[in-house]
Amino acid sequence: MHALNRLFTLSSLSVLLVTIERFSFTTKILLQPYDFLRLHELVQMVVIILLTVIIPFLLLREITGNFETVRRKPGFWLLSLFIVGVYFYATGNGVHEVSSFNFNQYCETQNFDDSLCGGLFVNDYYTGNILYFMGGALMVSSLLLFERLRPNQTFSRKDRGILLANAVVYAFAIFAYAAFDRVLVGMVYSVILTLISLYLFWPLRKKYLQYPVITYTTLTYAIGTLAALIVRVL
Repeated sequence: MHALNRLFTLSSLSVLLVTIERFSFTTKILLQPYDFLRLHELVQMVVIILLTVIIPFLLLREITGNFETVRRKPGFWLLSLFIVGVYFYATGNGVHEVSSFNFNQYCETQNFDDSLCGGLFVNDYYTGNILYFMGGALMVSSLLLFERLRPNQTFSRKDRGILLANAVVYAFAIFAYAAFDRVLVGMVYSVILTLISLYLFWPLRKKYLQYPVITYTTLTYAIGTLAALIVRVL
């Protein structure tokens, strides 16, 4: 299996892990003292989101030829963009997870009119998610731009099937965020990433095998966003 397909597969497994964990016993365990958090939020912040940072970092290493592209001037700025993205991605997730726990545990989630629960709602659905998705957009965009600087010469036609299968699996995660979240932050993020990836993919479409990460990302976001738009409209 091509190294990039291994990383795409790990991304798919991380999506499945997120789904399994959300329906596991961790959502029932309150941590002490004072029931300050569920085990679920702790696992999300300490394990799962960490995995979703490590995998893009490994993609970065693969795309840049073991960081060779980083030594060039455009590479330095793109690496800086990636690091800024990681910061906002992690910060947003932390704000979201803690606020989500407090909001859902201690507030009437459908009818609230006090400042505390209102603030927790905003931090959960808006502040946390906006920072999280902004960081994700910066990370993904920097990877796509890195690949444009250094086309892949080893990805072949026999590798396409695994790429497509993984794109479909990850598209379910994009679809879930965009289609069913209470607010439209995930939908806006999905549309923006779809447009960015399509913009980069279209001029390179005839040489798509040389740009597997751009191809994978375009398929993932196009499928997930289109399905979400259909659900939102209907």
